[in-house]
Amino acid sequence: METNRLQSSLFCLFLVASGASAKLGGKLLPVPVAFSSPETGIGGGAKLRWQDPYDKPGFADITAYTTQKVQSHMDVEVMRDSLDGIWRLNGYGEFGKFPGKWFGHGNPPEDSLASIYTPVYVGGWFSASRWLDDGWLVGVKGTLENWDIHNYHLGIHRTERFTGGKGGLEANIGIEVTREGRDLATHPKNGSYLKLSVQTSVPGTDFEWQNLTLDASETVTFSDITAVVRGHHEEVWGSVPFWRTPFLGWRKSLRGLPDKRLRGNVAQCLGTEARWNTAIKWLQPALFGEIGKAGGHAEVWTADVNWAAGGGCRFPLAEGKAVLRVDYGWSEVGSGLYVDFGHAF
Repeated sequence: METNRLQSSLFCLFLVASGASAKLGGKLLPVPVAFSSPETGIGGGAKLRWQDPYDKPGFADITAYTTQKVQSHMDVEVMRDSLDGIWRLNGYGEFGKFPGKWFGHGNPPEDSLASIYTPVYVGGWFSASRWLDDGWLVGVKGTLENWDIHNYHLGIHRTERFTGGKGGLEANIGIEVTREGRDLATHPKNGSYLKLSVQTSVPGTDFEWQNLTLDASETVTFSDITAVVRGHHEEVWGSVPFWRTPFLGWRKSLRGLPDKRLRGNVAQCLGTEARWNTAIKWLQPALFGEIGKAGGHAEVWTADVNWAAGGGCRFPLAEGKAVLRVDYGWSEVGSGLYVDFGHAF
């Protein structure tokens, strides 16, 4: 069975030459990327991270890629981790034209229900948070996005209609409460993490919906082994645009269950990962296992549980302030190769 994934993916992720990196104190991290998928054909691009700009805590990321089918994406994220040790400011902007697959709600739905859609999108978000005692961070987040959706009336789109099937303008505002107890957010060796996010739509936009997300993780290192346990819960209410439906699968949850395959008004997963801190500081083999389920608010507690497991490598950069991940995962319905920038949990 052909699985829906970044199929036959060939990723080439290499760091800048050591000499160029050394001249900048290891702060500039260019990462070339090459890939191939059924929806895109051959594609490529790059991510450029500026770590601790002007010797201040934070980063600035620029990511851009394109494909042989003239699909493109670009995003910019800037984070200033503190102003006098009190504030965290974070901003993100994106625009592009990139395909996706929609299977509708299911656990998981059949391959025959796959529909291809292409969004043309522009927008982003901004958050401002204040540090409190003992690692607590409380703030607000605002999102503004405009989507133009082109459906190809395949699979599930033939028989059902979805909120936002042609796109629209969405604007959301919410509150985020975080407890940051990890030694490094992107590649921790010890510590706990908790984040609660609640968002609601701004009146007058095209969609009126609410979102609640809860993430928690615990990281412990024993000798040369670092173990992480992570839990995730997300649910939505209202007129939810179909591209905002909670999902499992893809690069950070249920790796091996591809293309955001599991969707529902509620999605939950639990995962664990162990990585070996070898004598080669830039190379860390890893193993992981995850379970998750998705469904409606009423039936999520009895929905079928799906599993995924696999292994890969971690490539710490800038003394662990950034990390590249390469994973191969297997699930009940397929497998896939996943490469990403940043911590999975």
